[in-house]
Amino acid sequence: MALTLTHIWLLVEDMPRALGFYRDTLGLGIASDLGDFVELNANEHVLLSLFTRAAMGKGEPRLAIGPVSGQHAVLALQVEALDTYCDDLRAKGITFASPETNHPEWGLRTAFLRDPDSNLLCLYSGIPE
Repeated sequence: MALTLTHIWLLVEDMPRALGFYRDTLGLGIASDLGDFVELNANEHVLLSLFTRAAMGKGEPRLAIGPVSGQHAVLALQVEALDTYCDDLRAKGITFASPETNHPEWGLRTAFLRDPDSNLLCLYSGIPE
């Protein structure tokens, strides 16, 4: 049986704040909005879903889903023109954890930032010639 990745669920504390970041700041479109569970179009194959920690805990009380400390995952998002995209985000008040940097060993140019729940995001593109 083959597995297909269809969603990435991010547990968030404050849905309006998280939705404002992913929809309004990053520009992801809403696929569906059920209040405490919002699906965003990450690409044609995968949805990025925001799920309030409280609603997930209520729906699945046997799961330990309390806040965690430390970094456990990174969302990597490819953009066409990294520097231009980062400039647009700065104009919206975004501060980067690590600015645009070439990584020849990876073949990528990256920039890192955090969402309102402190999840780490990596924006990347190829290294400009």
